[in-house]
Amino acid sequence: MTPPLHFSTLAVHAGRRPTPEDPDLSPPIRRATTFLQHPAVHELTDAGDWETPLVYSRYGAPNAADAEEVLAALEGAERAVLFASGMAAIHAMLMHVFPDGRGRIALARQIYGGTTALLSKALTSLGFEVSLFDVRDTADLTAALDEGAGLVHVEGISNPAVAVADLPRLADQAHRAGALLSVDSTFATPVVQRPLEHGADLVVHSATKALAGHSDVTAGVVLGSAARMESVAGYRKLTGAILDPAAAWLLRRSLSTLGLRVAAQCRAASALAQALKERAEVTRVHYPGLADDPGHGLASRVLEGGLYGSMLAFELAAGDEGTRAFVSRLQLAVDAPSLGGVETLVSIPHLMSHTGLSEAERLGVGFGPGCIRVACGIEHPEDLVADFVGALGAG
Repeated sequence: MTPPLHFSTLAVHAGRRPTPEDPDLSPPIRRATTFLQHPAVHELTDAGDWETPLVYSRYGAPNAADAEEVLAALEGAERAVLFASGMAAIHAMLMHVFPDGRGRIALARQIYGGTTALLSKALTSLGFEVSLFDVRDTADLTAALDEGAGLVHVEGISNPAVAVADLPRLADQAHRAGALLSVDSTFATPVVQRPLEHGADLVVHSATKALAGHSDVTAGVVLGSAARMESVAGYRKLTGAILDPAAAWLLRRSLSTLGLRVAAQCRAASALAQALKERAEVTRVHYPGLADDPGHGLASRVLEGGLYGSMLAFELAAGDEGTRAFVSRLQLAVDAPSLGGVETLVSIPHLMSHTGLSEAERLGVGFGPGCIRVACGIEHPEDLVADFVGALGAG
């Protein structure tokens, strides 16, 4: 029996392989929006199968299918469905779980502000209801489930304070209450965590981030069982949110180096977190790789291979007033509101991803005054440390 392939090998070899009839080592970008219909296609579509054959690019397209096959292999999912953005992917996932457009969602407080906004500003008017809970509090989730939540939605590693969710416990609680568990795994990537292995039913990523990894693609993906993804793909067909062929080609190209990039980013994050922890100008560092981080023990159990993620956050003693001045002094890290690229990015959560929250609400999410979020790139860790330490010292 052939042993299972390692992650780095799957990233290169999963999915399409060149053949004498299709010899390109790198697949061509196939921009066609419509395809020849012939008896073999008619046989399938007459039977109601509009996904297997090539019919029309809104239904499915070769470059998206190539990337989906690799993503499913890396995540350990039966199928992946690509979308034009991460938010489109989350929306489709929610509509799969609640096809009539109404239902109650138990939503972790420790989550990306855009997800909260999607539910509070767009979907509650359709009939969705939200019960917020603290991802660290078993009783808090129990209360949300008792209110009738049919879905528990969390981030495996949260934005921005990198709290690690106890996915096995959350899955058990959700399933015992008859609910599903969905996990936004954007911060972790399948290099650091594969939520389906911990009991999750659905996984979503903003593939814009580390999966594409070069700050040049906007994409999203939902992953899970073949049966669930058939429903998700059907919703994508109706709404037209499939990923463009050129973007899908770039994503597939980038997946080959995902393991290398994320491992380098995790090493950089670990070195930077250790250095920042020693600085008097910093009151707190959020990073589960630190031995004294509250989530370190849990992270060591549910994250992969001694990697603790490429994201960290820290709080300046100078408070909110010092954040923009500090960011302006950085020479390598770039002030930009994303993550997962080859370059290190910084952002100020209370001015970007979590704007408008009160101080109490920010503390509930997990971060205090003066918070800076760091998305480490693949620069040498010593250079990054020098950049941040220099910016702190120059203040």
